[in-house]
Amino acid sequence: MKMTIQYPFKSMRWMQLMVVVIGLFCWVGCIKDYKDQTFITNTNLSILQTNKSNLESLLSGSTYGTAPGTYPEASKTILTAAISKIETTIKDVQAGTSSMTDTQLEQEVAAVNQAIDDFKNSRLYNLSADAQQYVTNLKAKASSYSTILNDTTKWGNHKGQYPLESKDILQSAITSLLTLAENILSGAITNMTQAQYDDAIQAAEASMKKVEDSKWAEDHLVWDLFVDGNNGGYIDFGYSPDYVNFGSDGNQSFTIELWVNVKEYCNKSGEDNSTFLSTLVNNGTWGGWRSQDRNKGLYQRSMVAYWNDQAQTTSGEWEPRITKSAGFTQNRWTHYAFVFNDKGLLGNANYKCYNMVDGVRSGDIINIGETYRTYTYASSVKYQVPMTAFCSLANDGSRNEYFSGYIKKIRIWKTSRTEDQVRSAYLDTETDATANNANLVAAWDIETLGSMPTATAIKDLTGRHTATLKGTYKWVESTTVSQ
Repeated sequence: MKMTIQYPFKSMRWMQLMVVVIGLFCWVGCIKDYKDQTFITNTNLSILQTNKSNLESLLSGSTYGTAPGTYPEASKTILTAAISKIETTIKDVQAGTSSMTDTQLEQEVAAVNQAIDDFKNSRLYNLSADAQQYVTNLKAKASSYSTILNDTTKWGNHKGQYPLESKDILQSAITSLLTLAENILSGAITNMTQAQYDDAIQAAEASMKKVEDSKWAEDHLVWDLFVDGNNGGYIDFGYSPDYVNFGSDGNQSFTIELWVNVKEYCNKSGEDNSTFLSTLVNNGTWGGWRSQDRNKGLYQRSMVAYWNDQAQTTSGEWEPRITKSAGFTQNRWTHYAFVFNDKGLLGNANYKCYNMVDGVRSGDIINIGETYRTYTYASSVKYQVPMTAFCSLANDGSRNEYFSGYIKKIRIWKTSRTEDQVRSAYLDTETDATANNANLVAAWDIETLGSMPTATAIKDLTGRHTATLKGTYKWVESTTVSQ
C-alpha cells in the first residue's frame, strides 16, 4: 500500500512542475513576440512621424505667390491633404487598429514623396508659357534617359549592350537636365532663352551619342576554359625540345608558372595525383618535369628528373612539395610555380629547386648536392613526349592522373625567376611576359577577353607554339567560376 500511494503522488507533482515550466516557456516566448512586435510598431511609427514632419516643414517653409520660384496658394492643398492622410494612419497605429506591414509602410512613404513632387512641380504654373515648356521638355528628356539608365538589360558586356562605365556619362547628362529645370522652377533663372534650352538639349544628346557609340559590337566577356579531364578532356601542346631543354647539361635553369582551379580531383581508382602540366616521362630513364596536386589538395608538388650517377645511366626524380590542406586547390584560383637551377638559385645559392604557392615560397627545398645530380630531359627528347595539361601521358600515350577544372596564364621560362618576379605574377603586376622576352619559352593566357572562343587551336604569346584542345571541354564566363 505504501508504494501505491507514494509513486502516483510523486508523478502528480512532476506533472504539475512540467505544466509550470511549459507555461513559463510560453510566457517568455509571448513576451519576446510582444517585444518584437512593439519594436516593429515603434519603428514604423517613427518613420511615419518623420514623413509627417517633413511635409509640415515644407508647407510652412515655402514662399507662396505668383512670382517665378514661388508656390501658388492653391498648391497648399497638396500638402495639407497628404498631412491629413498620414495623421490618420499614425493614429491608427498608435491605437493598435493598424498592424502596418512593410508593404503598407512603403505605400505610405511613396504617397508622401509623390505629394512632395507634385507640390514642387506646382511652381510651374507661376512661370511663363515658354518657361513651362522648357521645364516640361527638359524633364521629359531626363526621364527618357533615366528609363535607359535603369534598364538592367541594356547594360553589361554582351553584344549590343552598353558598358557599365558609360553609365556615368548618361547619369551626368540626366543630372544636368534636371538641374537646369530646377533652376527655372526655383526662379534662379528668370529669363530662360531658347538658345540656352537648345544648348542643354544638344549637350545631353551628345552625351547620349557617346553612350550609343560605346555599345559593344561583339561580346566583351572574359572566358575561362573548363577542361573535363575526368571525362577525357586535356590540352595537347605538342612536342618541342623548347619545353624541356633550358641550357647545357649540368647548367639547366627554368621556371614553370600557372594558375589552377580544380573542380574535381582525379577520380581514377588508385591514383591520387592531379597533373597540372607535364613533360615527364619514365621510359628506361626519367626525363622532363611535372607540376601537380597530390592527395586531393593536401600537397602541391613538382617533379624534376635528374641523373643518379656520374655515368648518367640511371635516373631519379625530385619531388619537392608544399603541404596545405585537403581541398586547398578546389574551387579557388591558386597560383603555382616551381623554380629550378642546377647551379643554385638567385639569392639562394645553396638551393637547386623549390615551389611557390600564391606568391609565397614554402615547403621542401632541393639543395645543391653531388655534381652529377643534375636535371635531365634526355628521355623527353628521345621519345618526343608532348607536353600536356590536365593529365600526364603514359609511355603508350594513354592519359593518367587527370582532373577536371581550369588552368590559365601558363608561363615557361628558361631562367630561374626570383621570388619577387614570381610574386608579381601572382599579384598580376607582371609586365615582362612578352613575345620579345628572350627568356620566355612559351606562354598561354588561355583566359580570353571578347566573344566566346570557338577554335580548338590556341597559339602561344611567342607565336612559336600551339596548344590543341582535346576531348571534353567548354568555355565559360569567368564570373561563373569560383574565385
